[in-house]
Amino acid sequence: MIRLDSVNKEYKKGGFFSKSTFRALNNISLHIEDGEHVGIIGESGAGKTTLGKILSLIEPPSSGSVFFSSEKITKNNIKQKRKEIGVVFQDPYTSFDPKQTMLHSLLETEQSKENIFKQCKQLNIKESLLYKYPNTLSGGELQRISIARAILSNPKYLLFDEATSALDVSTQAKIVNMLCDINNKKQYTYIFITHDLKLAAFISDRVYVLYDGYIVEETDDINNPLHPYTKMLTETTNFKKSKQSKKNINNGCFFYDTCPYKKDICKNSMPKLNKTDNKKSIRCFLYD
Repeated sequence: MIRLDSVNKEYKKGGFFSKSTFRALNNISLHIEDGEHVGIIGESGAGKTTLGKILSLIEPPSSGSVFFSSEKITKNNIKQKRKEIGVVFQDPYTSFDPKQTMLHSLLETEQSKENIFKQCKQLNIKESLLYKYPNTLSGGELQRISIARAILSNPKYLLFDEATSALDVSTQAKIVNMLCDINNKKQYTYIFITHDLKLAAFISDRVYVLYDGYIVEETDDINNPLHPYTKMLTETTNFKKSKQSKKNINNGCFFYDTCPYKKDICKNSMPKLNKTDNKKSIRCFLYD
């Protein structure tokens, strides 16, 4: 199981000597059970990528706690635990050394060629592709090999950071169906960071919705959203068309200026993330 407790992440603004900071994640608490498929969605700037870095142990939080298989992550064990996580990034072309064949790259993860060929066969990767260089392969072929490399590391869970967004629709569908097939027994825990609402709805058991560094909703039914922001996303064909509102100067709800359902209390008070049942949570005064 993966668990985050009250995680915050801050970055410096300005030059090296600047004391100014901005908070990319705000009081994030979540849990992901073994074998679950969990989606993390939101617009650009919502905090998805930062959350992905925390979940993949690429970066530690500024405050709060991260637990992996019931063990708290510290500076003493973070490198070892990081080896148990497979990550597949958005652009497969930047994931491989252009001077190495695909087989050579995979041998850095798994020394047995037999195991490599076996895994690639399960992912419908032709053996002949392994003797080619990255620039001679299509995006879909490279992404399949990226997934093979992640699985060959024998991870406990796999994190996909916008892993299909650079592919055409047909290739996306093939990759997603392949991921479902290879994990039909829930051997792996999947985490999908995406701006694609349809993908999140199709492949996820539960979805976390991020806005301005906050979790605004946790749901097992993204097609029937509760939070006004999530409702807006389901009605928007392109996330980039909607704009995140400015910080509320009265420390109220961050969505106050945009929300069509705002109440007086929203202007000066921040709603808490409250459970509505065991698979749903909502940060909104409409449901208090």
